[in-house]
Amino acid sequence: MSNLTIITFANFRSGGKSSAARLLAERTKSSILNFDTQRDAEHYNAVNTINIQENKTIRRNDKELILSDDLTEQTISSKSGFLICDLGGYFDPRVNELESDFYMLPSFTDYESIRETLRTAKYILKKLPRAKIVFILNFAFLTTSKEREKAAEDFKEQLEINMLDQYKTILMPRSNIFAKLVNDLKKEEDLINENRTLKSSYKGVRTFVDELADTINYKG
Repeated sequence: MSNLTIITFANFRSGGKSSAARLLAERTKSSILNFDTQRDAEHYNAVNTINIQENKTIRRNDKELILSDDLTEQTISSKSGFLICDLGGYFDPRVNELESDFYMLPSFTDYESIRETLRTAKYILKKLPRAKIVFILNFAFLTTSKEREKAAEDFKEQLEINMLDQYKTILMPRSNIFAKLVNDLKKEEDLINENRTLKSSYKGVRTFVDELADTINYKG
């Protein structure tokens, strides 16, 4: 069994965490660990998903993630060598307990979203100064290329001001595919093949997933 790589998606609700996690899990043939106790992700995810209870403490080694409480201990491994953790849309202090290899932090382009995203990054780095942070700038509400260019420039400026500009930013395109991945119990290719209207935006989504996969050094 190869060493385990853990990728954690964290930040506020509706920022694109679950959609990006779904796509990356499907690409890497890995499971999703859902830490959002307000959602039964096992019910609607088309990829293998395990709901994680709130009272579980976390530790890891090179091969496994270990979840435990006062009575039980559960070990989770992965044949693919990857595990995708999807934290809830609220602050969860276990974000640092995971000691993830990569932290993916999606953000919308408005000031409040960016502020919360940078706050999350700083919280992670305070305990794990060598953490690999990856920002995902979500263009869901921007309709023109001019708006997207301006938003990307503004985000870059905020990273520089907060001395976080050494970390990578991946741009998440505007697409109906992301919402449908969460709402429809279907895999990526099945969804695309059944809905021709989605094919025009699929190229941008594929490029986005390619960049996520390259960032975590997935060679599949």
